[in-house]
Amino acid sequence: MRSGLILAGGRSTRFGGGEKSLRIVGGKRMICRVVDALCPITDELVISVRDERQKDLLYPFISCYDFVYDEIKDIGPLSGIYAGLQRVKGYYVVVVACDMPLINTAAIELLFKKAKDHDAAVPAHADGFIEPLHAVYRREPMLNAVKQSIDAGESKISAPLKMLKDVVYVPDEDIKKVDPELDTFLNVNRAEDMDRIRLKE
Repeated sequence: MRSGLILAGGRSTRFGGGEKSLRIVGGKRMICRVVDALCPITDELVISVRDERQKDLLYPFISCYDFVYDEIKDIGPLSGIYAGLQRVKGYYVVVVACDMPLINTAAIELLFKKAKDHDAAVPAHADGFIEPLHAVYRREPMLNAVKQSIDAGESKISAPLKMLKDVVYVPDEDIKKVDPELDTFLNVNRAEDMDRIRLKE
């Protein structure tokens, strides 16, 4: 069984306020585009949000999926990952951010295949930058690694990777075979990023 975990709990401070995941990209809400990309290749989807108020904002658009709330405050995405990994049932889970509206289904499928028999498959760019919020993890080892990181006071999203025994780093060359422009990694942090995304539509 495969699971999908979409992290939507960020406060969009760099974006300038408002619920970033509900902005329209290509005629569709950003989070709905992410859901549509993951649905064909996962057996369940869970949406991680800050609290019930945020759920109420998103619910009308993605009402048929499970939601989890941040249990630990002020540690960033690790809180959402921790809550989500406790909820999902899949042996492997893809973890993605809600602000990546051009996520490529084939790229995620590739990561699931690369993760087989390993603890994780994480994209790694030529400059050394990695994509832990666009990656596939074996649920149980990653859940333990996230808990260890939180207990140790580490909130960096990459911290749990140091505690996994067997991580496959997937280079750009492999991703480009299914997504030549690597659009799957484009994310919306600031309002001006919307213009860059629109050029790709």
